[in-house]
Amino acid sequence: MDNAILILAGEAIDVSLGVTLGISTMCAAAIGNIISDLSGVVFGTMVEDALLGWSKKIEKLTGGRVKLPPMPKLTYDQRKLRSVRWSGQLGCAVGLTIGCVIGMFPLLFFPEGSKEKECEHHHGTSASVKLINDRNEILKKELSEWKEKYRVLEREKNDGLWDKGY
Repeated sequence: MDNAILILAGEAIDVSLGVTLGISTMCAAAIGNIISDLSGVVFGTMVEDALLGWSKKIEKLTGGRVKLPPMPKLTYDQRKLRSVRWSGQLGCAVGLTIGCVIGMFPLLFFPEGSKEKECEHHHGTSASVKLINDRNEILKKELSEWKEKYRVLEREKNDGLWDKGY
C-alpha cells in the first residue's frame, strides 16, 4: 500500500510542485517517500488487522479448507535462534517485495510523457524540447568555433608557416 502511495504522491508532487518550484524528479520522489513511509507506519497495523478479520471470514466461507497459519508461539530462547531470525527476515523480504510489486498498480494509469505535457501546459513549450534546443545551440556555437580554429590552421599551413623552423 505504501508503494502505491509513494507512486501517487511522487507523481503528484513532481507534476505540480516540480513544475511550479522547479524541484527535480528525485526531490519529488524523496518527498513522496516520506509521505509513503508515514502512511506505512500509520496504516500497517490496520491492514494486518483487516487481513486477520478476512481470514476468519474466508475460513467460515470455505468450511475450514482455507486457513492462514497461526502465529507461532516461541519461547525467548527459540526466538534467539539464528534460523528463526533468518526465517523472519526472509519472510519480511519476500512479503515486502510482493507488496511493492502489487503497490505498483498506479503506474498502469499514468500516460506516457505526462510531466512533459504538464510542463508544456505551464510554460507553453515542452521543457525537454527547450532543453534540447538550448543544448543544440551551444553545440552549434562550439562547432563554429572549432571550424574557425581549423580554418586558421589551414591558412597557416597553406602560407607555409608550418614549413619554417622557429
